[in-house]
Amino acid sequence: MRRIATATLAAGIVITAFSLTATPADAAAGFWRTVGLSGVDAFGIYNDEATKVTLNFDLKDTKKDGYSAALRFTFTGTKKQKDDVRVVALQGDRVQDKWQTVTSTRLKHLYVQECRGTWKKGKFTIKKCAGWRQHY
Repeated sequence: MRRIATATLAAGIVITAFSLTATPADAAAGFWRTVGLSGVDAFGIYNDEATKVTLNFDLKDTKKDGYSAALRFTFTGTKKQKDDVRVVALQGDRVQDKWQTVTSTRLKHLYVQECRGTWKKGKFTIKKCAGWRQHY
């Protein structure tokens, strides 16, 4: 288990280092990782440009327990902009791993929340979530 965690952390550091050197001078980039909801493991890189933020992330469901792993993202903007909330959930109940991309024009802050839920008739219902964490 420690080898997997070490390999994941090393890959994240390499990807972050590459993204920091490959971004334009006016862009900011950073790395984030989930921290604690059992069954959900995710990490990613955000790239904050002048007009949008792009978030590339890997979402893993680490348990086969009847629930699917999900992440909720909130991108905040100015007072005139409505907050942009997105939910990304893995399909079904199986241990799986998938890279995803989310973009938004709301540039002020990024908050991420880890969740678990169920699928029924093509609709995802959240059952349990960890707290919101601000990443920039």
